[in-house]
Amino acid sequence: MKLINFHTHNYQCKTNSICIESVDYIAHFNPNGNSFYTLGIHPWSSDNANAIQSLNLLKEHLNHPNVIGIGEIGLDRLKGASLDKQIELLIKQLDIAVEANLPVVLHCVRCWSEIISIFKKPKYKNLTKAIHGFRSKPEIAKELINENFYLSFGTSLIDATPELAEALTITPPDKRFFETDDKNIPIYEVYDAAADFLDTTFEQLVSETNSNLKSFFKETLKLQLLPI
Repeated sequence: MKLINFHTHNYQCKTNSICIESVDYIAHFNPNGNSFYTLGIHPWSSDNANAIQSLNLLKEHLNHPNVIGIGEIGLDRLKGASLDKQIELLIKQLDIAVEANLPVVLHCVRCWSEIISIFKKPKYKNLTKAIHGFRSKPEIAKELINENFYLSFGTSLIDATPELAEALTITPPDKRFFETDDKNIPIYEVYDAAADFLDTTFEQLVSETNSNLKSFFKETLKLQLLPI
């Protein structure tokens, strides 16, 4: 089985891994036939004058066979346009996800109540969704899990706080992913750290995340391309 790197911005993936590359600069999307991608307008780009126009490009690129999800998209209270404008952009991308029947990968900074509220709406409640780079409190993790979110944990696990370690341990095995995001750290180090906290084996985590990837992307026929 291969190591799943659920979310990365670094475009080199070792042969023993499957990397899901997140592309924010949609206008510069230049896919490699051996890679898999999520595409989305990041909330940090929400104050860009061309953000709305980029939505048309997003729709076009979703036809590429190696684009398997939408993201990262979301909300950030510390950076980007006003929260109202970010919510407008997020909703537009969620509508595209519903239409395309694709899962979404989410960025969230200090906007948990807003994110949870949006996904409680009937239109979006059944969207397959994951929070990438989860670093928040166990209480937030519980609330997200109850709303059927997947949680992806990153390199913060290597020197995790007790709160983050607890958030990891209360996340069900079938809702966990691991990632490197924009860090130049091997993904196996994240798996090693997680295995220690969970008192399980490296091999068990690899098996679980392989299974989870199939579940997460189950709504797309492109899943058959994933060499798992």
